[in-house]
Amino acid sequence: MGRHRNFIIKETLEELQEFKTKVKSYQNSQQLKALLLIKEGKLKTLTEVATACDVHDSTLQRWIATYKKDGVEQLLKPVKRHKPSKIITPEIHDALKSRLTNPNNPFSGYVEVQEWLQKEHGVDIEYQWLWKYMKTKLNSVLKVPRKSNIKKDKEAEDSFFKTALYANSN
Repeated sequence: MGRHRNFIIKETLEELQEFKTKVKSYQNSQQLKALLLIKEGKLKTLTEVATACDVHDSTLQRWIATYKKDGVEQLLKPVKRHKPSKIITPEIHDALKSRLTNPNNPFSGYVEVQEWLQKEHGVDIEYQWLWKYMKTKLNSVLKVPRKSNIKKDKEAEDSFFKTALYANSN
């Protein structure tokens, strides 16, 4: 037999249902489901509530402690991690950022970034992890351009773009 609940939920069932329409994450929907089940009073023990929500008893206890201490708004706040990277130091981050913004020496792909980090900073990073880091922290999109003819005339290309822009504006 589980522990009996010995606290009162301040919000009404209607308010909890309204919160349910606003939450976006699965964890927050489970937390609201637990509060709704407790508020309705159909289940007698917290173990039954945890089983109905498909979470562990200690998880439910942690949610309830957060609810008692801070209220429903704090319970339903999305959890953000502000944990700095152990691999990418601020110096490496700044070096990556400056190299990405350098028009004379850009990266041609994430594999090149991996090789550059290994050579310059002695850091070996997995491709997927590096890709995710650069997409989220540096907002980078490395696209490999098509091969260009070595013999092409740079002045002809510039004049083409000037006339093409003029033709499009009419």
